[in-house]
Amino acid sequence: MSTEKLKKTRLSTRDKILEAAIELFSEKGFSGTTTKEIAERAGVNEALIFRYFSTKKELYGAIIEKKIEEDPGIEAPIKLYRDTRDDWLIFKSIALKMFECVEKDQTFLRLLYFSALEGHELSDMFFDTYVEYVNMLLSEYIEERISEKAFKKVNPFLAARAFIGMVANYIVVQELFGERRKRNPRKEEVVETFVEIFLNGIKRKKR
Repeated sequence: MSTEKLKKTRLSTRDKILEAAIELFSEKGFSGTTTKEIAERAGVNEALIFRYFSTKKELYGAIIEKKIEEDPGIEAPIKLYRDTRDDWLIFKSIALKMFECVEKDQTFLRLLYFSALEGHELSDMFFDTYVEYVNMLLSEYIEERISEKAFKKVNPFLAARAFIGMVANYIVVQELFGERRKRNPRKEEVVETFVEIFLNGIKRKKR
């Protein structure tokens, strides 16, 4: 028995449905996936899906909750290292965590892009429940560093967005647009370059 099949036999029925939905949505998009296909992929009766998830919106919400629960996420380094005031460590750890999340499960990245392109509510739900939370935590840290005169006076929210966006855009181009096949520098080199560019731009110069 393959590792994937063995994994599925150990999953609960609810998790089997979620895994099947994630796989199919990332392969075919939302409009191209039916509950019948999800049931077949999960190896369950179609009616069983609605016993666990009364609406599709419930299913989408469960997918987001599952993904967030499976991994501490990119907010973990902010919480862990915030009091150290080690800017290099914090921003480097955030960027590395972003890479690790995608390396661990690329299907969720594709799923999010499908949902955004189709104008699907899942991308809005993910943004509202998770991305905005991460931006808030990072912007709060940046605001604290500004008040401590370690960072220049900038809009903390825009600065947080700029850093997250810089790393996220690189990952998307590498993974979804195939740039990895042409150029694939070491992850550590990419992260350190981005952190250096960002911190050199935002840190106050010592007089």
